[in-house]
Amino acid sequence: MSNAGSKRVIPSKIPPSSRTGLGSFFASDRFHYPSKRLYVSRNHQWAYAAWEMARLADAAKFSSGGATLLHVDAHLDDTWDGVLAEGLFAVNSPQSALEVAGRLEIDNFIWAGWAAGVIDRVVYVCPKGLDDSDPFDLSDWNLTGEQLRPLRELLEKKAYTGRRFESVRELREGLGSSGDVRKLLAPQDQPVILDLDLDVFKLYPERLEDRELVPDGRVREELVYLRDLYPYDLITVALSPSFCGSEENSARLLGLVREVFGLAEEESVPW
Repeated sequence: MSNAGSKRVIPSKIPPSSRTGLGSFFASDRFHYPSKRLYVSRNHQWAYAAWEMARLADAAKFSSGGATLLHVDAHLDDTWDGVLAEGLFAVNSPQSALEVAGRLEIDNFIWAGWAAGVIDRVVYVCPKGLDDSDPFDLSDWNLTGEQLRPLRELLEKKAYTGRRFESVRELREGLGSSGDVRKLLAPQDQPVILDLDLDVFKLYPERLEDRELVPDGRVREELVYLRDLYPYDLITVALSPSFCGSEENSARLLGLVREVFGLAEEESVPW
């Protein structure tokens, strides 16, 4: 498995502005809509904290195992070293979940969630222009080496499993009925989390400096499809302005998310 399309290999992955606020576009780097169980963050690693907080709030729902993650993103975000985050296996409160998320990167939080058991399997909906690798094929990883020993020990206990689609359109075409949806997302009635990065709506995600977005009509269509696909237990959304092309692009896309998911801006709460 390759991380050729990882955000982290891009030198300007998180510009200084990402750590100092969102200017006039957003009131907070992280905010959520309690009635919709929807969490928004500027940088994607904070999604991990939201997943953990959902598990802490409803342990019974996660009692039989972790959730299925429907990861819709321009990037796979499948760098493995999230499993090494300090405190990952000792999360017992929202504060400790946030502390661990603060030690993660924007491309390794999924493996962290899997290692911690909050995520059981991953359904990727990611274009192959940046990385066409199979995220479940570990055959080219030196799992016998010392560097990957922590990962090897985890994989000896459970497999990293799931499925990859190249686009929302391919996902839609590949799923014919509601039975197929349940078989894909919740074959054992596990929780299901929609994890959306708004950079998936950038027209040319492989061109970092290009700012053109997918037309609004198509964005709405795909958001409506994702919204109606399943009654999610949790939704996490990453703004990723550095990868959407600009702050303005992120704000525009967030506006469409609010429109489709019925979110009132005044109902948002920092988290």
